[in-house]
Amino acid sequence: MRWIVGIAVFLLLAGFAAWKIEPILLKASAWRTEKTTLTEHLAFLEDHITVLTPERGEGPFPTVIQFHGCAGLRQQFNETWARRANDAGYAAVLVDSNRAREISYEESLETVCKGKALLGQERAGDVLAAISYIENDPRLDAGRLILAGWSHGAWTVMDFLTMDMTRARPANLADDVLARPDVDGAILFYPHCGPGALSRLRRWTEETPVLAFVAGRDSIVEAQPCIDFFTRQKNEGSPTDLVIYPDADHIFDDATLVSEHPQFYDEPSARDAAKRYGAFLRKLMKDA
Repeated sequence: MRWIVGIAVFLLLAGFAAWKIEPILLKASAWRTEKTTLTEHLAFLEDHITVLTPERGEGPFPTVIQFHGCAGLRQQFNETWARRANDAGYAAVLVDSNRAREISYEESLETVCKGKALLGQERAGDVLAAISYIENDPRLDAGRLILAGWSHGAWTVMDFLTMDMTRARPANLADDVLARPDVDGAILFYPHCGPGALSRLRRWTEETPVLAFVAGRDSIVEAQPCIDFFTRQKNEGSPTDLVIYPDADHIFDDATLVSEHPQFYDEPSARDAAKRYGAFLRKLMKDA
């Protein structure tokens, strides 16, 4: 069953006027979201942040911040990607957004994965809080940041990249003044680009180098909106590397799901993505 964002029901009812109603619904959702200050949100989140640093070298290390999919952090899977970042010379910061909110796996499937809770524009506050965390950790270089997201996490990163922290900001933050940190790049695995995604409605605030992976046979999110979006970004001159795996499905890179959901894992695509992931990080480090 496809992942349907909650507000999509209203958009379908709206018919041809959906493009006008979607921004209104997103603003209404943001207005209803419970708000805290960034300092309070960091305190709320920091016990659910894990840092993995390279075995060699000395900090502060350039850092990849990882945002998991809608079902929550999968320890073995997410740490595998963290270690790949370590191999490229980066520290990895894993943010467990669901556990911080005491959302169980079963509840995640019913709420977050169906767009009933924690839309990307709200979870974008976790991005800002994670960056604040990095600024206070001497092992990590807050001046060299990469945002990496998988599925819902990629949607979150993309929403964050539309925010200037003045007119557009995370839905859960109440601060009068928020700074817009610079990031060196974004790595996006099979993101959601359909209804509810802010990138459909407004431009990114900076031309961030992007490595985007799209599964051509994605059975969880629609592939074509993302293909269209990243193709348009590239055609407009943004430094975007779009990789489409025509025969791959959602979460094609998670070997831990083979016994439970063998239809998803695609070894050739996963191997190629890992190679490109490392090369992208090393290139950004070299260009810095």
